[in-house]
Amino acid sequence: MPCSACKLLRRRCIQECIFLPHFPAAEPQKFIAVHRIFGASNISKMLQEIPKENREDAVISMVYEATARLRDPVYGSVGIISALQKHVFHLQLELNEALAEAMSLKTQLSDPLSLPLLLEDSPFTPENHEFHHFQNPSEQNAYANASDTLLLLPEAADHYYLQQTDVFPLPYLNV
Repeated sequence: MPCSACKLLRRRCIQECIFLPHFPAAEPQKFIAVHRIFGASNISKMLQEIPKENREDAVISMVYEATARLRDPVYGSVGIISALQKHVFHLQLELNEALAEAMSLKTQLSDPLSLPLLLEDSPFTPENHEFHHFQNPSEQNAYANASDTLLLLPEAADHYYLQQTDVFPLPYLNV
């Protein structure tokens, strides 16, 4: 059975085909993406120059880079890495804020005179929360809220809006 490369290129696949172990006929999308970005002859040259034990890793890298380049023609995988670095930076900021708040609450709790004032302003009192109790077990829903709708994700949760930061500067990107 011909590999997906030979099938796409409409040529006869031989036993020694360099594409055969890496681009099986069952996964044609891998070769299509890599072929669009690098070209068949360049892929063949790269695979021939790489030792056989490292070729699978090279193919995985080429497929990842080609897929990223097709999604984002300007930045490719660098854009994904940059966005993830920014996301990590913002998560670190949130973690630092949460740790600072926890330390503040810990110091406030260590002072016995501030405890009554702290409990009055606490958002974790029963008066500040609605508690749902269902009599019938079939009515229980882990995601129930006041409007009885499912709120699994906030709106536009699949698109992250990341602000520009100077934490991980990439000199060749002007984002």
